[in-house]
Amino acid sequence: MEHMYERIADALREQIVSGALAPGDRLPSQEALTDQYDVSRIVAREALDLLENEGLIDRTKRLGAFVRRYQPLVRRSEQHYRTNPGAPFAEEAFAADRIPRYGHETYPDRAGGDIAARLKIPVGADVMRTDYVSYANDEPTMLTHSYEPLERTKGTIIERPEEGPLMTAGLVDRFTAIDLRPTRVVERLRSRMPRPSETEVLRLRKGTPVVIIMRTTYSNDIPVETADILLDAHRFELEYVLTVDPLP
Repeated sequence: MEHMYERIADALREQIVSGALAPGDRLPSQEALTDQYDVSRIVAREALDLLENEGLIDRTKRLGAFVRRYQPLVRRSEQHYRTNPGAPFAEEAFAADRIPRYGHETYPDRAGGDIAARLKIPVGADVMRTDYVSYANDEPTMLTHSYEPLERTKGTIIERPEEGPLMTAGLVDRFTAIDLRPTRVVERLRSRMPRPSETEVLRLRKGTPVVIIMRTTYSNDIPVETADILLDAHRFELEYVLTVDPLP
């Protein structure tokens, strides 16, 4: 059975989703909700707590609750794995009227259990790790940890992903250059609440989960790269285009 605070939250959520309450609009105060629904202040507060935890509103002490502005970037997965892909994140940012940039750090590392299993290499094997932070209008939106097995890239022109003649190329072109052209990319998605360090780097607001894309890139049956891509769930929508085979 639905609690009364859930019913109040449902009514307010419907106004937000329908646009009756627009981004930046102020919601009724706890006192107003108390009078309107004939409930206690505790119930009114729980209704607003629920909407805040869903990421629909922001609350400011002494000013009240306001509809959170939602202007997502759309990540189109297929654009990231083309030959000569250009700059997919930049395109996604520009499409949402934002200015893109990113920072990165590349360094040798050793594969932990999960990464080793994805790359089919021994635990502790040498990998080249690159950490990326992607920004839109100087706001951090995406955190990526990419791992490439050095047994396959060491001594090649793509050993360090952000250096050399292919530093701006995508995964397909980089690994094609060393005769390991990708033939398949697998993305698995899950969501969770962020860890403290992720909250700090992405400057996440209360109630915002992260979506994690666990990507593994294959050349035939050989895994050549894997990555954890963490997205601020409030700033992204994910689009996947799936082609249906024609009738025989």
